[in-house]
Amino acid sequence: MKHFGAIAAICLAAIGLSFPVAAQDTSAPATSGQVFRVDDSGTVVIDPVLEMQWQPPGRTGTTSLVSAATRVSVQLNLAAWVGRSGRIYMTLPRTAGPTVRATWRTGGTLLPGTLVSGDRSLVYAGAINSPLLRDLIDIELEADGARLARPEALAFGFEIEIDQ
Repeated sequence: MKHFGAIAAICLAAIGLSFPVAAQDTSAPATSGQVFRVDDSGTVVIDPVLEMQWQPPGRTGTTSLVSAATRVSVQLNLAAWVGRSGRIYMTLPRTAGPTVRATWRTGGTLLPGTLVSGDRSLVYAGAINSPLLRDLIDIELEADGARLARPEALAFGFEIEIDQ
């Protein structure tokens, strides 16, 4: 990406988006159960290729922050855990590019929150009563545009930690 006035692209690939609570649990180890990857193949990103826009300068008169937003229809396959209880986390692996901050609002099934690449955040806690968990989320992504040299593919995912 050119230094100023350019547009960067971030691709939301294989995104199974579920979002964290306002007070996120970003590094808590599995304390009470096993952790499994959740099948989020039913999740659809409405606009999977985002053109990042430069943000207006702050008090210092300059900024390198770029951002973009999209909507995601989340569908998590929880059939293997119906009748159990646990916690679902959204994950975002770190990439070679700049750190990405994701902030979202939900339709109420999942918890709203914030996630920084390399971390995980709690998006659901409680009983698993249905084989599918669905929600519609609005997500905003922010990154340091000065470090965004080429399009980045973000691979959000979900993990479930089942209570014993």
